[in-house]
Amino acid sequence: MKKGQIILLVDYNKEVIETVRSAVNQTGLRLILAEDGQEALDVAKAEVPDLVIVRKDIPVLDALSMSVLLKQSPETKDIPVIVICPAEASPSELDRLQEAGCSGCIEEPFTLKKLLQKLEDWLT
Repeated sequence: MKKGQIILLVDYNKEVIETVRSAVNQTGLRLILAEDGQEALDVAKAEVPDLVIVRKDIPVLDALSMSVLLKQSPETKDIPVIVICPAEASPSELDRLQEAGCSGCIEEPFTLKKLLQKLEDWLT
């Protein structure tokens, strides 16, 4: 992780937003928030974040659709997309997300410590 790297978080869950905000504050990263998949797509094209963390079932464009569209665009195709998934996500769901270009999942609920470990892996 490098100070100043940008994380785009696409979520509506206040607890998740606060956990990610705490992680960002501890690491010197920059956080941008989006409320739905279309807003996130627009922000990603404008800001080109280093990482996108997106809730699986966000409104307008879900995580799967948003990831496919990000991967089709030359300026955003290399951005890792991490999906916040319920712990009971099926293997076929996870396979579909991977086929759509998602780089990984973080199972909910997650702790600040687990998120920090994952950020270290994703932002190398």
